[in-house]
Amino acid sequence: MSYNNGFRIAATGLSWPSLQAGGLNTYFKSICEQLATEHNTLDALICSDEQPQVRDRIRIHAIGSKQQSIWKRKELMQKYAAELFDKQPVDVLYSHFAPYGVGPALEAKKRGIPVVTTFHGPWTEEMKIEGQGFKHLLKTTMAKSIEMKAYRLADQFIVLSETFRDILHEHYKVPLSKIHIIPGAANVDRFHPAEDQAAVRKRLNLPQHATIVLTVRRLVNRMGLLQLLEAWRRVTERHPDHLLLIGGRGPLMEELAFKVAEYNLQNHVRLLGYVSDEELPLYHQASNVFVVPTQALEGFGLITVEAMASGLPVLATPVGGNKEILRGFRPGLLFQGTDSEAIAQGLLRVLDHPELLPNAKECRDHVLSKYTWGHVAEQVEDVFRQVLDRKAAAK
Repeated sequence: MSYNNGFRIAATGLSWPSLQAGGLNTYFKSICEQLATEHNTLDALICSDEQPQVRDRIRIHAIGSKQQSIWKRKELMQKYAAELFDKQPVDVLYSHFAPYGVGPALEAKKRGIPVVTTFHGPWTEEMKIEGQGFKHLLKTTMAKSIEMKAYRLADQFIVLSETFRDILHEHYKVPLSKIHIIPGAANVDRFHPAEDQAAVRKRLNLPQHATIVLTVRRLVNRMGLLQLLEAWRRVTERHPDHLLLIGGRGPLMEELAFKVAEYNLQNHVRLLGYVSDEELPLYHQASNVFVVPTQALEGFGLITVEAMASGLPVLATPVGGNKEILRGFRPGLLFQGTDSEAIAQGLLRVLDHPELLPNAKECRDHVLSKYTWGHVAEQVEDVFRQVLDRKAAAK
């Protein structure tokens, strides 16, 4: 069966990164933009009160509100998808977030539309890590039932790493034959090395001659920022002129600020808060090293390839996709473990001997060879062809 005229795609996601920061939303926006070409049409369904600015050829449908209960949002998504599917032809439903994807998937199945789901991680397990108590247990139990229902409706799955393939297979009992590993990517036009690092540092009010280590994360426990701060105490004993930048927002902000004061790191750490889309590439360009101290459930590591596309060497804990990205490039950039001691040792090893680090061209070339959105879209379209070919053969 030929699809020379392209695909008519309906995609369901959480939100858009300009409205709600996060790796899932960055991935969703990036792949939607890459798939929305002169051949493909794409309707993206998100939960939002606002309508984000988007490129031509993408139609955003902002449905519901974050102020509503998740059950209400789920119901509205299903109702809207049913109306959309009846109004216009859709070849494939491309789902990215189980709670908002389950209703549209039910409607797709009623109409014979195949469902391809990208598994961004065990939503329930992430929730468990960040809370406790009976109410939280009840919430996570209900979340797990939504996940299981959504995944039962999928014809094929895309995961971003071997780690998430194994979780999807072992925890959710999805057959390996249904799972395709397609790594994530970086926007290489947006993330690139600085032409004039001094000018970028001046613009961001950063010291010209310091070695700057950057991380940008959601401020939650599993991201390892408390362990990083503890490690940074040791780094500053040997390198008092080095500066750590932590970008992001989340429930850990107050505790991080307290730890910075407790460890007497006020002159060695800056908590940047939310870093805008406009400023994010600039902070990469201003820095010397990027660090990813994740403790658990790192599905791929979009931030890792974005940093490398900017010419930054990345040091990371051996968790999830980061392990897969770096072991094929420079295994020595992986810390030996996830605790503060392992992070401190890894940082000191390269900060004491910067000649061990790959240069900007080597970092960027690795991304260009494997991790561009063009590569990703080609592979995603191939999965679409497979499900549509199976549908045609079954008739």
